[in-house]
Amino acid sequence: MAPRIGIIGGGFTGLTAAYRLQKAGVHVTIFEASGDLGGLASGFELAGHPVEKAYHFLYKTDEYILALVDELGLNDRLSFHRSSVSTYYDGVLYPMMSPTDLIRFTPISLVNRIRAGLTVLYLQRVRNWRSLSEITALEWLRRWAGREVTDVIWEPLLRGKFDKYYDKVTMSWLWGRVKQRVDSRDVKVGGEALGYFDGGFRVIVDALLKNMEGKVDIRLNAKVSNLRHDGSKVVLTSAKGEERFDRVLATVPSNILAGMIGDYEKRSPDYFRKLRSIEYLDACVQVFATRQKFTPYYWHNINTPNAPFVVFLSLTNLVGSEKFEGLNVYYIGDYVPSDHRYMSMDPAELKQHWYSRLKTIFPEFDQSQVVDDALFRLRNAQHIVDIGFEEEKLLPHHTPCPGVLMSNFSQIYPMDRGTNYAVRDGDALAKTILASLDQDKVFPKPYLAHTAPEAAVA
Repeated sequence: MAPRIGIIGGGFTGLTAAYRLQKAGVHVTIFEASGDLGGLASGFELAGHPVEKAYHFLYKTDEYILALVDELGLNDRLSFHRSSVSTYYDGVLYPMMSPTDLIRFTPISLVNRIRAGLTVLYLQRVRNWRSLSEITALEWLRRWAGREVTDVIWEPLLRGKFDKYYDKVTMSWLWGRVKQRVDSRDVKVGGEALGYFDGGFRVIVDALLKNMEGKVDIRLNAKVSNLRHDGSKVVLTSAKGEERFDRVLATVPSNILAGMIGDYEKRSPDYFRKLRSIEYLDACVQVFATRQKFTPYYWHNINTPNAPFVVFLSLTNLVGSEKFEGLNVYYIGDYVPSDHRYMSMDPAELKQHWYSRLKTIFPEFDQSQVVDDALFRLRNAQHIVDIGFEEEKLLPHHTPCPGVLMSNFSQIYPMDRGTNYAVRDGDALAKTILASLDQDKVFPKPYLAHTAPEAAVA
């Protein structure tokens, strides 16, 4: 009988692992708590067109997902486009795509504009990022870029991205973001090149499902409540009762896993302390389609005090409106604590709040031209990478429950979450599971207090 593997979570990590495992002849069951597959990249129909609930794109350096795209025969569905970035500050929208744009950014002095550029240039050349993990991004930027540059350019972005944790995030996290964007520059397109699929990221999900059809049991709205090891198998408890598996891969946030394997807390208190110490922010995303084009840029950083949202972007300014029958598609996004009012406001009230604030930034915006919109609230969308994260919070994939492995974006450190690393870790965890099955059916070694963080996938 083929081994039975349970996968909790139908995002890109879980789907990739399932795809690899079923190709090896393993019986796989996916348990997805929501009604959609794809995780943060899951899609929906906006004005009759497929888009993502949260904005997504690929970098040219995203080698793992690009290899999967090639394997699935989807290269003809993927195109790279020149990105365009702007910064909204003090009532003015400034282009921020080149050194020349930075020199023309008059809210800071000329000397500090040069200093800002040299700081980014230095970060591009950093190879030993570990030294940056011992200082916060805010402190490092104030020291090297200066207070004016930090106050005008960087601190508003950190506040928008990390809310109350803005002064806790390490410089190693920001280095990873800068490196990603710089490495994705393409001389052929004249700047940063970002990839998007004809049909949205759904095309990857659909291709994976087509390849797994009839071979993987996929259960939606299937919340898992408990995992334990009975001496022979992993016992998984869901609304349908108990089921037994040879291995289980949990691709859920760390705080969610803590509840699932709570039976092992007394045995491994250090592990659970680390597991629960990872803090998360939620995300609110509003997507709308309108007949109106009111900005020439793709990405807009909103660098104003008490900004109503951190980012505003136009998907169609990146990929063109022709694919959307002439409509323009926009995203409004913000990261907030779980108790923030955005997470409980009436959807219509929040939409109207953001539309009204959008009009203060773009006075020509006409809400009557909007033909469709949607609001999504995404839990545990961004983890907080603070000082000591690698030593105190970065955990290996093995858990205290024998046969249960964890893979989530807190383990991608020092890089930030993304579909590329989700695919990478899905591949790696599938190999780990298959290797453990070949070792005389011995369960993967459970987490022990002395397990080194380097046991995590690199």
